[in-house]
Amino acid sequence: MAAYVKRAAALFSAKVSLVHVFDLYSHDAFQLYVRPLSEVAEEQKNLARDKLGSFLKSEFPLTECPRILSSGDAAKQIVRLAKKGGFDLIIMPTHAGLFRRTLLGSTTAKVLNDADCPVLTTQHAETISPRQLEHREWACAIGLDSDSQRVLRLPARLRSPSVRISRSFM
Repeated sequence: MAAYVKRAAALFSAKVSLVHVFDLYSHDAFQLYVRPLSEVAEEQKNLARDKLGSFLKSEFPLTECPRILSSGDAAKQIVRLAKKGGFDLIIMPTHAGLFRRTLLGSTTAKVLNDADCPVLTTQHAETISPRQLEHREWACAIGLDSDSQRVLRLPARLRSPSVRISRSFM
């Protein structure tokens, strides 16, 4: 997704924050048998912090792109951080296959459902070449409820004279 994020940030003149949510308690039972829970949890946090700090440093320099580390349920934390941080857009890949998504739901699907801001996602972004983001036309599928006004605000804010907005009513 790095290429997509870089292009979208350039298109919207936006700042990028990289968010990583880790499972504080993702360890095997043997670790808990030989070490205290607090020690294992602290080690997990340090490993996640180091990994996030070194992730895509050349594409997203630490001085320009803050790193945000959180623990817990990934979807809930991403939605909470986006709301708290006033994020305008969440960009994330989708990894879950059809079977898993059908039974359990994916993190991306949960974020799409719960986030107050738009979510840009694509499947298998790491294996396809991203196309140029130009956004000449936005299609907004909306109902006629109060949330439709919120949905239409983003493209209206971002549009330029060369961008046309099409509306579909469900």
